[in-house]
Order: sequence, then structure tokens, then C-alpha cells
Amino acid sequence: MNDEQQNLLKKLNRRTRFTQFLAWLALFFTMVGIAAGYKNWLRIHEKAKTNAVDVAEIKSVLPKLAQKERLTALEREINKNYKGNTAELENALLELRKIQSSTQNIAETVYTQVESLTKQQETVTKIQTPAINDWSLGEVHFLLQTGLQLFNLKQDQRGAVNAFKLADALLVERASIELLPLRKQISKDIASIKQYAGINTSDLSQKIDMVLDQLKPVAISTKEVEKAEELISAEEPNRQEAQKNTSLVSRVKTTINNAVVIRKENKTLQAEMDNEEKERLYQLLSLRLETLRLLLLQGDDTNYHQQVKRIMSLIKNYYPIDARGRFLEQLAALDKVNLDPILPDISSSLKLLEELMSNSILEKNKDN
Repeated sequence: MNDEQQNLLKKLNRRTRFTQFLAWLALFFTMVGIAAGYKNWLRIHEKAKTNAVDVAEIKSVLPKLAQKERLTALEREINKNYKGNTAELENALLELRKIQSSTQNIAETVYTQVESLTKQQETVTKIQTPAINDWSLGEVHFLLQTGLQLFNLKQDQRGAVNAFKLADALLVERASIELLPLRKQISKDIASIKQYAGINTSDLSQKIDMVLDQLKPVAISTKEVEKAEELISAEEPNRQEAQKNTSLVSRVKTTINNAVVIRKENKTLQAEMDNEEKERLYQLLSLRLETLRLLLLQGDDTNYHQQVKRIMSLIKNYYPIDARGRFLEQLAALDKVNLDPILPDISSSLKLLEELMSNSILEKNKDN
């Protein structure tokens, strides 16, 4: 081999090595690119997983957010309505204050006009003696005293108002200036009587009737009775056969075991009662409720509340928990009633009349 061939081979070897270097370099960069791409893919995959978890959380929260938005909108609407109602209420209160002030002014004006008209009538009729000295005012005194007794003893609002109005009508016929303060006081006493909220005995009596109707015992149906009789008749032969096969010793053991039985009883007393006993319980409750009605009509507050407590005790002892709740609520409402309320004082007009009459008698004695 000559020198030219050796030089050619050396050049080819160098080129081959350079080509291999370039190939390895390209392969290296390819591997680096693949690694970087895989790392980037892993990062993107992790982000995708995280985003998927976030999307799931958002989906779970979205209904709550919608509900929260709905509640927020509802709250805004309620606040808006509340503000509007508050403004309307304030306007209504202002109107009521205006009406109250105008009514008070009108009332004072009316009293002034009544006084002037009374003076004119007194001048026209030319009454020589003052009306306060007339002992016929005893009829007015009687009517005021009757109205006071009707209201305090019987709480008869209607009768008391009628008696006071009749007394005022008699005073109108007298047409005396000295009696105007008395008429004014009578009008105030009539207003106090009308504003008094008395005891609605009719409504309370209806509530007692409602409790009485709901307490009626539920009789056992005929189907349940027939089913129980069939079970007893089906078990009777087995029971007789078992008794024949048992020995004397086993009978003695059974007798001893059945002599005393200790067990936990979860059933109420009413569940163990038959129809006749339930009917007796209902009759007892009916008697106590009718007694409660009589105490209501008599206005006996102490015995009324004691009777309510006795009825509640019977229901707690003989009725199951799920059924006694409504009865106890109704009886608790009846127990809140006060049969001895504080009555308003309507004796001012009677005291004023007696004071005017006594002063008139003293003046008359001085003149004599």
C-alpha cells in the first residue's frame, strides 16, 4: 500500500470519526430534548391533575354558591321590604300622632262648646237654684254606683257602660255648669271600661270542649277482637297437650316461676287497659273538665288552676308520650288564663259626685 492510499484512509477515518461525533452529538441533543419534553409533559400532567381537582371542587361548591347568591338576594329583598315597612310604619305613627293631637284638641274644644251651650241653656231656662243642690241627683248617684258594682262584681262591661250613659243623660237634662267636670269624668270612666279586655269565657269553654272531644277513647275494632280469639283458639290444643306431657315437678317449677314476675314495663297504663277501663278514665276526665268549666264561669281562679294541674297529671300518667303532647299544650294554654285580673278604677266619677254633693250640703248649712 502506497502513501496516497494511506493518506486517503486516514482522511476517511477522520471523516468517519467526525461523522460519528456529529451523530452522537445529535443523539445527545435528541435525548436532552426528549428528557426536557418528558419533564415538561410531567409538569403539564401534574397541572392537569391539579386543575381537575380544582374543577371538581368548583363543581361541588357551585350549588352552594348559587344557593348563597339566592340567599343573599333574598336577604337583600327582605332588607328592602323591611326598610320600606319601617318607613311606612314611621309615616303611620306620624299620622297617628297627628290624629291624637287633633283629637285631643277637638275634645277640649267640645268641652268648651258644651260649657258655653250649658251657660246659654241655664240662662234661657232661668234656673233659680243650682242643680247640685237638687237631691234628685240621688238617681245619678244610684246609677253610677250600680255601674260600678256591675263592673267590679260581675265584670259586666255592657251593663256598666249603660248605667254610666244613663247617669250622663240625667246630667245633660240638669244643664248645670257645676256638673260639667262630673260629665267629663264619666266620659273618661266609660272609655276605661271599653278599653278593658275581659275574659272570653265562651272561647275558653270551646277550648275545653275541644280537649274533651280529643280525649275520647278509641275502641278496639272487631277485626282485632276476632283475630285475637282465633289465635287463642289455635293455641288452646297445644297448650292442653303440653300440660298433659309435663311432669309434676315441672308444673311445680312453672307455678313457682309464674308466682312472682319482675319485668321492665315500657307500656303506658292506658295500653294495658281494656275498653271498659278506658271508658271510666274518659268519664273521670270528662267530670274534671266539666268542673273546670264551672270554675271558669264562677271565676274561681285558685281552684281553676288546681283543677287544670289535676287533669294534666292524669294525662301524664295514663296517656303515651306521643299522644299526651298536644293535650298538655292545650291545658297549658288554659292554665295561663287569669280569672282574677286587675280591673281599672272607674270610681272617680262617683267620688266626684259625692264630693260635689257634700260641698253643696256644707254651703247650704252655712247659708242657713
